[in-house]
Amino acid sequence: MELDELIRQYNPRAAVPDHEIWKTHWTLDSERVQAAAPGQLRVPYGDTPGQCMDVFPADKPNAPVQIFVHGGFWRFLDSFDHTLIVPMFRDAGAATVLLNYDLCPTVPLTEVIQQIRRGLAAVYNRAEEFGIDRERMFISGHSAGGHLCAMLAATDCAAMGLPADTIKGAAMVSGLYDLTPMLRIPGGEELLMTPETVPQVSPMWNLPPVSVPLIAAVGAHETREWIRQTDDFVAKCQANGSQVVSIQPEYDHHYSILYTFANPMTELGAAVLKQMGLA
Repeated sequence: MELDELIRQYNPRAAVPDHEIWKTHWTLDSERVQAAAPGQLRVPYGDTPGQCMDVFPADKPNAPVQIFVHGGFWRFLDSFDHTLIVPMFRDAGAATVLLNYDLCPTVPLTEVIQQIRRGLAAVYNRAEEFGIDRERMFISGHSAGGHLCAMLAATDCAAMGLPADTIKGAAMVSGLYDLTPMLRIPGGEELLMTPETVPQVSPMWNLPPVSVPLIAAVGAHETREWIRQTDDFVAKCQANGSQVVSIQPEYDHHYSILYTFANPMTELGAAVLKQMGLA
């Protein structure tokens, strides 16, 4: 693929000219949720500023939890821009944890992946404190967070001292699964990858265990390459024996799909709650 076309395919901002309006709505709606829903903000799970999480408990203790990883091309944004997802889970009786991480290029992408794994362990180890049932831990993420969710799903939990089946389900929304194109596009250099490390950080080379149920979603109005990446990942997981629910919301682009994810009346939102045993 010619470089100009590759850049266009992997630039969701160019594909959605009013993306700044959508991101402003994310932030405003998230601020309203933070004001209305009690939660513990910026709870540290590591020794650097980015390693923190926002914990929004359910109304009752011993609740299932959805652990969400935000996007932003691994270089931007914050959990505070994504708190809008909390009400769907709270209304269904679940807690929500939003993971932050140090952004690239402050750290390389390899370290980001290790950080979110440490975040998962912290949620597991502090489950009683947060009112969480550690036997019902689910993960999700959008965009770069969809990639990180897929890498988190592939974690060898036993090697971290956690039960092998810690993750009970994963929902990847508008994720990227083969990061080879990032070596060529502007900004990709800030991930501090090399051709040799691409397989280490790409879900296509690191499939989740077949025991983890998966949801993979991408908007029908996203770019051709973004859709292809999801289709290829779904096909590879299914060929490996995984149970995968593949969803392509008809009217969504890269930014609107976050609202679809957080709406229990949509096919995607309902599938996420069903995966959690809440619908």
